[in-house]
Amino acid sequence: MQKYIRNFSIIAHIDHGKSTLSKKIIQICTKKKINNKESIIDSMDLEKEKGITIKSHSVNLKFKYKKKIYHLNLIDTPGHTDFSFEVFRSLHACEGALLLIDATKGIQAQTLANFYVAKKLNLEIIPIINKIDISYVNTKSIETQIIDILKYKKKQIFYCSAKTGKGIKKIIKNIIHKIKPPVGYINKPLQAIIIDSYFNNYIGTVFFIKIINGFLKKNNKIKISNNKHIFNIEYIFLKKPKKIITDILLCGEIGWIVCKTKKTNYRFIGEIITSNKNKEFKKQIKFKQQTPQIYVSIYPLNNTNFYYFKKSLEKLILNDPSIQIKPEQSTLLGYGFRCGFLGLLHIEITKERLLREYNLDILITPPNVVYKIKNKKNKILYISNPEKIPNKHEIKKIKEPIAICNIICPHQYIGKIISMCNQKRGIQKDLIFFKNYVLLKYEIPISEIITNFSDTLKCISNGYASFNYVFLKFKTTNIFILEVLINYKKIKQLTTLIHQNNIKKYSENLIKTLKNNINKHQFNIVIQIVCNNKIIKSINIKSFRKNVISKCYGGDVSRKKKLLYKQKKGKQKMKKFGNVSLNKDIFFKIIKLNK
Repeated sequence: MQKYIRNFSIIAHIDHGKSTLSKKIIQICTKKKINNKESIIDSMDLEKEKGITIKSHSVNLKFKYKKKIYHLNLIDTPGHTDFSFEVFRSLHACEGALLLIDATKGIQAQTLANFYVAKKLNLEIIPIINKIDISYVNTKSIETQIIDILKYKKKQIFYCSAKTGKGIKKIIKNIIHKIKPPVGYINKPLQAIIIDSYFNNYIGTVFFIKIINGFLKKNNKIKISNNKHIFNIEYIFLKKPKKIITDILLCGEIGWIVCKTKKTNYRFIGEIITSNKNKEFKKQIKFKQQTPQIYVSIYPLNNTNFYYFKKSLEKLILNDPSIQIKPEQSTLLGYGFRCGFLGLLHIEITKERLLREYNLDILITPPNVVYKIKNKKNKILYISNPEKIPNKHEIKKIKEPIAICNIICPHQYIGKIISMCNQKRGIQKDLIFFKNYVLLKYEIPISEIITNFSDTLKCISNGYASFNYVFLKFKTTNIFILEVLINYKKIKQLTTLIHQNNIKKYSENLIKTLKNNINKHQFNIVIQIVCNNKIIKSINIKSFRKNVISKCYGGDVSRKKKLLYKQKKGKQKMKKFGNVSLNKDIFFKIIKLNK
């Protein structure tokens, strides 16, 4: 049985046709017609609306070849860099991968990133040029890219049109020939790895697993993570692509198990499952958790329902373990969580999922990166929330995170892209020319990448350039703490870390936003922006004046003077003890300003 199993993923840059190829492979294996517009892989409404894959999706298929039935376990993966942890986990369940390359776009940044991950895991990689049905494509130039960069020979490259189905059967046959069956022993004690999980309100936590050794049956008792969690297998199912219940998973197979556990505050992904009777079981190393690149604070707009918000976030993280959370409290916004994400799209998708799946309206603060701060006592602090920054006199050095960026673009856009990278404080590390394109390597601060870098790159290259980035190091740069004082009181929620080049523009916009949104009081309001112990911007919102002498229709002028003097003393007292309250609407405006 095991020698007829083939576990493989489809990996590519975003919008290169992974889901379309998956549908066509499913159609050929199941011999059922599938409309091109019909979504049988993408299960979320968000995936269908945005036209991207957010979660990896597995399908168990059968294909008859040379009078033998082969079990093809296909995993369709996301293409966007923000969901790279999904790809990494999916590849752990496979022995091979189909590397899909769009014939109209060629090799792009995430194509390379996914290729190197698969290569590192020693998977059999089959390069495929897709969309060959388009009349104007030049497949020879794409061949050259694959040969130059990926070091494949021409005879190792396959061609297909996922839309029309041309070349798909040949690819399926080569999956059988080239990708090796899984290695494992059915007579050994049970050993399975949890690749993914999600929470269902009716049946509890569902696990997506791969059997490495042994086998798993319905009603078996299993343990996870060194005897800490023991569960009973309620039932097992496969997706073909519809859910099919089965009684057993054999060595090398992948499938889903239901244990009816309601635990949501534990990250199961990456854990090893074994039999409850296995006494020699040792705790295994989990997947290496990806370090979040940007951080935001998330608060429920209705703070009275904080417990439901907390549970909803835990259920979401069960399905997306790349999110990191830590509870925090704000005097302005109440109770919430400080959350780490892999990118801006990751934040946007999480916000939408909380709204759609859990009916939660949330407030997300402006994104920040992690800064490395060395204090006067030579203690190292990693600060992702500007509110937690130590006092200026305690700081010895501030370092910001730097990423290595790989940018692939046609020759004609190189000048504009270099200019943009220089404006983003980038340092060029390498420039490699190929026949029709160029590969640029830049060191760029992550704080510059998360502020419209991708949109600007697409704009100046007419959509032909692509990039991916990974954290490289912390580096000392001209980073300053920007603070806001209102009537000489520091507003912690508005503290931010900012580079010297951006201070002037940001402070002008910030003080203008505050002036336009703070209501007048019966005393003057002084707004000051302080940087490096110096006031760099200041503005005064004049008080409105109540006409206290309106009822005086004559008489001695001393009466009017007495009333005006009393008003003056009252204003001075109000200025001393009165508070200027910042409501959430002002905070929304500042969030938009940061974006």
